Amino acid sequence: MISECIFSYLITEGEISVPELPVKKEFGKYTVLTDENTPFFSASSGSRACAIFGLAVDVIAGNSDDIAEKIMESCENIQAVVDYEKQLGGKYILLFKNEEQYYVQGDATCSIPVFYVADDGFICSSNYKYIFDKRKYCIDEEYLKIREGGDVSQAMPYDITPCRHIKQLIPNHYVDVSARTAVRFVNSAAIQEEISVDEATATVLPMIENLLNYYRRNYKIYCPITSGRDSRVVLSLLMKSEGEFSCYTIRHPEHSDRTQDIVVPVEICDKLKIQHKLVKDVDVSDELRGSVDKFLGKDNYSFRTLRIAKTVNEYFGDGAIINGDIIGQVGKCSLHRDIPSVFATPSYFLCKLHNYSSGARRQLKLWLKEIKSSGEKVNTFDLFSIENRMGRWAGQENLLYNTVGQAYLNIFNSRSIIYVWTAVSRKKRKHSLLHSGLIKATYSALLDIQFEKEESIVFRLSKAMGVTYLLSSYAKFYIEKMKFKKERK
Repeated sequence: MISECIFSYLITEGEISVPELPVKKEFGKYTVLTDENTPFFSASSGSRACAIFGLAVDVIAGNSDDIAEKIMESCENIQAVVDYEKQLGGKYILLFKNEEQYYVQGDATCSIPVFYVADDGFICSSNYKYIFDKRKYCIDEEYLKIREGGDVSQAMPYDITPCRHIKQLIPNHYVDVSARTAVRFVNSAAIQEEISVDEATATVLPMIENLLNYYRRNYKIYCPITSGRDSRVVLSLLMKSEGEFSCYTIRHPEHSDRTQDIVVPVEICDKLKIQHKLVKDVDVSDELRGSVDKFLGKDNYSFRTLRIAKTVNEYFGDGAIINGDIIGQVGKCSLHRDIPSVFATPSYFLCKLHNYSSGARRQLKLWLKEIKSSGEKVNTFDLFSIENRMGRWAGQENLLYNTVGQAYLNIFNSRSIIYVWTAVSRKKRKHSLLHSGLIKATYSALLDIQFEKEESIVFRLSKAMGVTYLLSSYAKFYIEKMKFKKERK
């Protein structure tokens, strides 16, 4: 199963061999090892070179033609590359060389993980364990306490890993290999001018459609569907575009016949005559679990996520899954609603990190300090969703799908899309008005079918205002902290 991995790579100097990465490429003085299932495009001329590993699409022009060549020819420095990359979407990493300066940049949410060492001879990989094993590093006790301060399904803060030498690149950064550091770039040097939902919809819809059409040309498409708004937007866009697709819903053991995430998808697909499959979680064999333990590290991943990824791959491995994570995180401010910006503190973000260690709080403080010193004016709450939630938590999820060989793609993964949404008022976004705007513009009949209903009046009240959501977030955090510490005793 591991031999079928996708979006997997290792970049280093010198001769090296990794059985799971049999394809060898050269990029300047570096060797790039990749799997056999993911495209690699490169171009060079004189002292400049560019390479794209993965799937990159120009969401403005609507094509993926010769992107490495265009960057190499038109960009004289890394800042020009950052500016150009904003109009790309997809799932990829970008390599750039100018003279003897080398750089690595991820896509808008770093959906292909970029683990790297820049202080001990450069090495970079989609897999933390490759680096850890090749360099024979040791776990850092301070960082291990942070890792153990939350469940393994949750992400570590900022850019740290259990090994002090190994960092993980987060969105809105690139690795400057020569300077041996990650560098933050700025998306908005001034406070974003507020735009309406209609303006945002009109701006992003052509870009989303361009990315979706690229995926449809290259994959058989499957749409996971629940009772929620995120998957409804993806379904609406699929209904508007041309081509076949089908939907599925996973029935987990905790679901019943009356669970909304089971009832509503069936109702939608029956009404719209869409092929729909209801599947149950499959068992993960001891052989597969052992292989993943060896590949990623026994304590480096969530078994529940592996089981879901394996279930999806078992039934839908002949195509690509189109998910809607980003529009949930940014489009409806799911982690922060409209909490006043003064409460964008390390303590609040610790609540949403689901980590109970003091070390995690210190890392979040460093992350906030970096943002402030950079001059970035995009709302800090949104940056947390993009960098710590999408970049790290969703990055872990993507890694497991990549490991079992399942294409897991997002049609909103472009800075040109994301940073239009951040310019819409959070008071509007929290009511899912961006979702409704896209559905109305693509397949409005989906608005006639109910979304999920809040389960209790307490839950509804907690989301009613920014302050109530703030208080409920802290209350939930301390309750979960007590449960977590009790279970660990």
